[in-house]
Amino acid sequence: MDGFEFSAIGQMRSCYTDKFGIPRQPGLVKSATATLELLPPYNQPEALRGIEEFSHLWIVFVFHRSARDQWKATVRPPRLGGNERVGVFASRSNFRPNPIGLSVVELLKVEGTQLLLGGGDFLDGTPVLDIKPYLPYSDSLPDARGAFANAAPAPVNTVGFAAGIEARIAQLESAKRPALRQLIADMLSYNPRPAYRTDDPGRVFGTTVFGLDVKWTQSGNHVTVVAVERQER
Repeated sequence: MDGFEFSAIGQMRSCYTDKFGIPRQPGLVKSATATLELLPPYNQPEALRGIEEFSHLWIVFVFHRSARDQWKATVRPPRLGGNERVGVFASRSNFRPNPIGLSVVELLKVEGTQLLLGGGDFLDGTPVLDIKPYLPYSDSLPDARGAFANAAPAPVNTVGFAAGIEARIAQLESAKRPALRQLIADMLSYNPRPAYRTDDPGRVFGTTVFGLDVKWTQSGNHVTVVAVERQER
């Protein structure tokens, strides 16, 4: 069979600037935002005509930081504790023969050839291959079975902030970093640590959102945010 070549029609500008911390499925962290910017020659307003009439969109994208030279037939889904293996095609793992992702997101606003999206699970810089409207009558199937991921996971962590951190977050919040405190709390409530990690209260974990270094500790199911600072250049 002949090979196929695809070109990116857009690029994602996301609050998630590090893979560690991105929710494992779209729609879990509703405070997460991203802007899809169309690229030439697709950055024509006519290409988006009528899209504002849809509340949600399917985004087809590339896991550009997950590509591997070799693929494996089985993976270990986090929902199974990170130890049990299933077939790669029975999972939504980002480590796939073709590193293609598919996410449904809320369309918040259209600005020229940019789409402001809510509830995404995109890494900043993600190449976008296609955009398709979400159609409730065909895309929502209430009787479908979801095997080991039949229901959405519930938040497992409570999240607190060390002294002075919330004031620091308030200083860093801006139009380009909306709802920053809520985003951090929502993100960490879903336990971004690897599923196989045991309790390690002495360890400081870290990730980045909006280009900010976020550091936290975790004891049992309680997270304490201990630092939120601009990244050093």
